[in-house]
Amino acid sequence: MTQITSSQIELDELPTLERGRRSFEQIKNTGSHKDDIATENEIFSEPRHTRSHIFVDAVPVEDTVEPQARRLGLRIGNIYIEEEILYLIGSCMGIFAAGFSDTATGANLPSIQKHYDLSYEVVSLVFLAGFGGYLTACMLNSVLQNAIGTRWVLMTAGVLYTFGCLLIAFAPPFPLVMVGLTSMGFGNGFYEACLTSVVAHFENSIFMNIVYSFFGVGALSAPFIIGGFAKAAIPWNLYYWFPVSLGAILMATHFVLFRQYVIPEEAEAEHHTVRARVGMILIILGFAIILTLSNWLTSYLIEVKGAGADISRYQVSMLWAGITAGRIFFSLPYIRVRDRFGNTLLLVFLCGAIAALWATKENASNWVVIGAAGFFLGPNTPAILSIVSARVPLRLKGAAVSITIGAGLIGAALGPLLFGVAVGQVVPGLEVLPPVIIVLSTLSALTFWAIPPREKRD
Repeated sequence: MTQITSSQIELDELPTLERGRRSFEQIKNTGSHKDDIATENEIFSEPRHTRSHIFVDAVPVEDTVEPQARRLGLRIGNIYIEEEILYLIGSCMGIFAAGFSDTATGANLPSIQKHYDLSYEVVSLVFLAGFGGYLTACMLNSVLQNAIGTRWVLMTAGVLYTFGCLLIAFAPPFPLVMVGLTSMGFGNGFYEACLTSVVAHFENSIFMNIVYSFFGVGALSAPFIIGGFAKAAIPWNLYYWFPVSLGAILMATHFVLFRQYVIPEEAEAEHHTVRARVGMILIILGFAIILTLSNWLTSYLIEVKGAGADISRYQVSMLWAGITAGRIFFSLPYIRVRDRFGNTLLLVFLCGAIAALWATKENASNWVVIGAAGFFLGPNTPAILSIVSARVPLRLKGAAVSITIGAGLIGAALGPLLFGVAVGQVVPGLEVLPPVIIVLSTLSALTFWAIPPREKRD
């Protein structure tokens, strides 16, 4: 009796086992108490370097853990990087590439028009070329993600992106430039739709702002580089060797980072939906504002404001610097933009900055008002995508984000295209750019009030 009591005390005084180790009940079923205690002592005294570890929530467990419970990450020394952060890094890189090539078309527009001796109506077709590929990719993205997996969708995006840039880098005849822009559009569409759907599953608007901040970084880099090329009289087409190199790096990086990515399964059955037409209208207007302004701003500054060929590109970079700063600022902790009132207020400030650009005659002040316009415009796209993705079931997030971005591309293509056609027909010409942006921004601000308020749920 004494021995039995003593054994019980010894068992109670043993350290608590870590999650994933064998429990005492399991040990009791395999043999005597004395052998069990020895086994446990062996487990605790076993050298750490002799056992392989799989990390679940940064806690080492035995290899007997079920595969579906594993959460893989990367350990560098004593630093553990969770898989969500790795996916966020890969998403930021891809979105950066999309922004890097997206604004290049507008920044190179005067050079392309001069090189091929094109009218405003004809050169505006470059926006339509990219639109075709971009829209098709967004519509196919959700299907392909489920069929071949996220990693292979990103590999496809990298091939198409790199091929399009490589073709334009040789300054081929204008029809082949259109082919290259279409291929780039496919690549950009897959990158943006696929990676945005990955981030949407995090259900974190801060992450969405961070990702689209990198779009802004890429978008501001392109006009800056192209402006330097224009100042140094370097041929415009040589710029495209930069995205060619970037595309190769992305394919290698995404192949590694997304090798085990699986689309999350449905976790909740109850969600709230947003009227599809409201989300579509918002994203169409949002893309139309940002793409019309950024793609035609270079020509506006040269022809209306009298800016130099290099200065105009640098000022477009200032627009994207403001966009990036706005997205970073509104991704900071404790800073939240309300779905309706907050976004409406930002668009009102945007209209004020554009009105100042329209009224001012001093070239020096253009830097400030263009940067301010970008700052207030920046959070618009991430906010719309967060609003839409937060109101659909988890299993539909990828499809909802892809369709939303695809709808936005209607505005992204038709906005610059129709504006270019109108500029060639009206007497004021490019002087109508600021009032057009103000009208579109006002329509977007009013549309935000059609969003159903977000209801609280347990």
